[in-house]
Amino acid sequence: METPPLPLQLFTLREGLVSSTADQTLVDAFAADFQGLKHFGAKLGESLELGSPWTGTLQEDDFTLNFAYFDAGTSSMDPGAGAMIGEKRPFFELLNRINELDA
Repeated sequence: METPPLPLQLFTLREGLVSSTADQTLVDAFAADFQGLKHFGAKLGESLELGSPWTGTLQEDDFTLNFAYFDAGTSSMDPGAGAMIGEKRPFFELLNRINELDA
């Protein structure tokens, strides 16, 4: 049984800017959610003495947002990537789908 593709939009994090082939409204929405999620993760990491988050996931009723920084660091100037999926999906399921694609 073939798994149908997810409604997916990819984003790039580089030099403090979010970019994508998506329209500017979606880029702005991703950037706002990303900043809020990163801020929340930083506050949680600070209180638990874990440092800044290198990855995060936000799930709403109608979308899932993910981000990850590459190994260069987690400041706003460091490179990373993000995705917005147009439906609510558990993170574990997304990882399983990625592993299936690699097989």
